[in-house]
Amino acid sequence: MYRIACPSCGADVEFKSEASAMAVCAYCQSTLLRDADSVRDIGKMAALLNDYSPLQITSCGQYLGRGFNVVGRIQLRYDAGLWNEWYLLFDDGGDGWLSESVGQYTLTLAGGAVQEAGDFDSQQPGAVFRHGDADFVISDVRTAECTAGEGELPFQVGAGWQAKVVDARRQAQFLTLDYSDDPQHPQLFLGNAVTLPQLRMERLRDTRMIEEATGKLKGSVASLECPSCAAPLSYRAGTATQLVCGHCHAQVDASGDRALALGAAQQQLDTPLTLELGKTATIDKLPWTLTGALVWAEAEDPDSRWCEYLLYNVDKGFRWLVESGDGWFIGELMDVWVDSLRADYAMLGNKAYQRAYPDYAARVVYAAGAFPWRAKLGDQVQLSEYQISGGQKRLSRELSAQELTWSCSSLATSVEVGRWFGSATPIEPGFSAAEDDGGDLKAIAVKFGLVLLLINLPLAFLSQDIGDGLLICFFACCVLAIPLKQKE
Repeated sequence: MYRIACPSCGADVEFKSEASAMAVCAYCQSTLLRDADSVRDIGKMAALLNDYSPLQITSCGQYLGRGFNVVGRIQLRYDAGLWNEWYLLFDDGGDGWLSESVGQYTLTLAGGAVQEAGDFDSQQPGAVFRHGDADFVISDVRTAECTAGEGELPFQVGAGWQAKVVDARRQAQFLTLDYSDDPQHPQLFLGNAVTLPQLRMERLRDTRMIEEATGKLKGSVASLECPSCAAPLSYRAGTATQLVCGHCHAQVDASGDRALALGAAQQQLDTPLTLELGKTATIDKLPWTLTGALVWAEAEDPDSRWCEYLLYNVDKGFRWLVESGDGWFIGELMDVWVDSLRADYAMLGNKAYQRAYPDYAARVVYAAGAFPWRAKLGDQVQLSEYQISGGQKRLSRELSAQELTWSCSSLATSVEVGRWFGSATPIEPGFSAAEDDGGDLKAIAVKFGLVLLLINLPLAFLSQDIGDGLLICFFACCVLAIPLKQKE
């Protein structure tokens, strides 16, 4: 351990690791760059956003039998939100990173430079990256900017420092390619998706400590005025800082000291939402607040729509309640991805989920409420859906230009949804199932097929070459069957 007085304010600054290159003074936010046995002040680090993370400098835990302490952090902002990277120092002298985003965590260890990874701009979500004998699927491609930091860090960062990172997953494994320093040879980090209980975390911030630091109790109702139209906006503190005004539909960023309008877009919804924003559902004896709603439409069939409601619980995080023509589904993002993916099915554990529909594109046509990321009109994804047990359970794969995610959901009855929201009667989905005209098409095809046979069979028997006549009838029936096969 190396200790020195801050050149700016005189406070003690500790370097717990010999490998740490810089530290941020906890008292004056001066960034101290280590140089042999001395340090020099290279300017002020921006103050951290007062978030509601349970982690803090001095938190400790265990990973794969190795104890560690949290000694530093950087906050990174990208186009749709922000996340924390916590720097870990292990008891045996090693180090690692604990990434925290929207209540999900991954822990990775350095694996050295990668010689043949391809350049950053060539990486795409959904592509396969091979590491050793294993195939990882790229889940995220982001350019982020460091906005703040604290504690000690293994490299120099400052205002405007950019991180170019590519994340990939394989079941519970997690891999990161960091292009920040070398655009040709990224640094590789390998680890797993984790939870704080799995890491046996200690010395976490409790509710009182978080409230003292932020001025609000996590999960409590906070209010502000829309910067665009001055309408009141309500959201749950520490849960979702990207808001969509229900009056003028402006996008509002409430992550800083003041609300910032990011833009507005006109949107119309023919019918009101079935569920009201702000309502609380009791699911498995826990309270879940409905914080936001997204209405999606198929790109090729705008009349085919469904709604996704975002639910939040202060201890469990986020879940989705989906309202569609197929009924209600309750689900969440998957930390452990599918074992394998084939053309017609996906394997998870020892179960095969069959494809529910052909792949299709969808876009957001209405948004309202609060989200932990920047949701906006026109956001488009490519969807693949798989199911078992007659549609009782589904896996959904959502692919966008920057991200690939998997979610798992289960069918819920209208009676259950009504009970969750305290209704004495079932709450039926407000979106009707798409009409299936397959029966009509089949009936038409059968009629035309009979007509063809009635006309051509007699002619075939009267002609000198019966084979040619029957062959013509056969090909005509095949042509009529083509659209039926496409419909299926």
